[in-house]
Amino acid sequence: MQITIEDISPVEKRVDFEVPWADVAPRLHTAYEKLRREVHLKGFRPGKVPRQVIERLYRNQVEGEVASELVELSVRQAIDEKQIQPVGPPTVDKLELKQNEPLRFSTRIEVRAQVTPKDYAGIRVSRRPPKVTDEQVAQALEGYRRQHTAFLPVEGREITADDDLLRVEVHGKVGELKIKTKTVTVDLTDENAGGLPGLAPRLRGVPINASGLELRYRLGDDIAIKSLAGKEISLRATIKEARGRRVPALDDELAKDTGEAGTLDELKAKVRDKLIEADKQRIRREMASALVKEVVKRNDFPIAPSLISRHAENIVMRVKAQLMMAGIDVEAGGSLDDEAMKKEVHAEAEESARASVLLRAIAEREGLQVDAGDLQKRLVELANARGENVNKLRTELENSGRIDGVRAQLLEEKALDMLLAQAKIVDEDPDSLIIRPDQGGGQRLVLTPEEAVAEARTKGGEPPGK
Repeated sequence: MQITIEDISPVEKRVDFEVPWADVAPRLHTAYEKLRREVHLKGFRPGKVPRQVIERLYRNQVEGEVASELVELSVRQAIDEKQIQPVGPPTVDKLELKQNEPLRFSTRIEVRAQVTPKDYAGIRVSRRPPKVTDEQVAQALEGYRRQHTAFLPVEGREITADDDLLRVEVHGKVGELKIKTKTVTVDLTDENAGGLPGLAPRLRGVPINASGLELRYRLGDDIAIKSLAGKEISLRATIKEARGRRVPALDDELAKDTGEAGTLDELKAKVRDKLIEADKQRIRREMASALVKEVVKRNDFPIAPSLISRHAENIVMRVKAQLMMAGIDVEAGGSLDDEAMKKEVHAEAEESARASVLLRAIAEREGLQVDAGDLQKRLVELANARGENVNKLRTELENSGRIDGVRAQLLEEKALDMLLAQAKIVDEDPDSLIIRPDQGGGQRLVLTPEEAVAEARTKGGEPPGK
């Protein structure tokens, strides 16, 4: 097989193929013989249809199938031998299959740009101090009370209370999107209970045996599922069951029941520590996001449209998953236009795609690698989260080719960890200055605002935030 590669652009290659007739003819023969054994034609016994009759009736079908098979095999071979890194399926054109001649065709393959990352070490990034308010601690303690709350059938009243737990059958629409009839559990203390924002408040103070209750309202712009913002809701709700709650007192007995503390004061201290740790993780994510944005800003390079499209598809899939969790039938009526949604998230998808390319390029330049232990640890995490056997999950990912995606994600995470380790962190709170001499070769990575201003002026630049 002859392969000729031409660079059309930094992110696209044209690959011309010529497959010898000696490789094509046996496949055509095998395909025709298989069809002879299987086809049933009037006037011929099974398996006795003449080859010329089969060719006359089924030539286009057979040649099309054989050509497709050879195209797939040839492209795969070219990708392996020439070390091409496609970011999307190739586009095939100029396919020619003629008797006693080589199979000729061309493909256009979009590839990941060859990027030499720059200016990514020692980026200054702001870090806020972790904070936990008394109100957050109180809310967390209320969570413990909810966990240990008993729910008992409602007796002696006919109207739902503000803290009841209901089992409700609902159906209707969110804008033009249909909500299939389903039964959901609705905690009337939770504004977003039942998967649909605003449902719980409208079931407070209604008859406990309400049937076909009509609910109409419009969602605000500040809801968590942004794709539902401003949509009009039209529902029919039937209450199947109502239970009242018996909430335990917030005292030492509750603390003991949690199994985490012996007294209420001990439980409060542990809750505060957990909230501080959670906020530290949030801060790290904020810093990582800021770092990635800055690295993308400092490195301009061409990027394949297919790669942006793939990231846009992933974003749209996440949005649709959120809608499905809210009980919305995302396939009914064709109300959701995937292409329109991809256009809406194009800017976000492009930034995500550029970040992915850059992080991998940085990992390669720095010699970062994902070893077998890293991969196994992540697979265990994924398997535990899904409640699956890790070996079964690994086999599934390997057979579907998705195991490489897991490796790529781990490699990007390693690159991001390195960027964070090398970053110059400007601590927003001078009183909580942290010096980390174990990273960056003993360099001071965290600066007070005053130090940051002095350093910027020394280098003739502008102080941060100016």
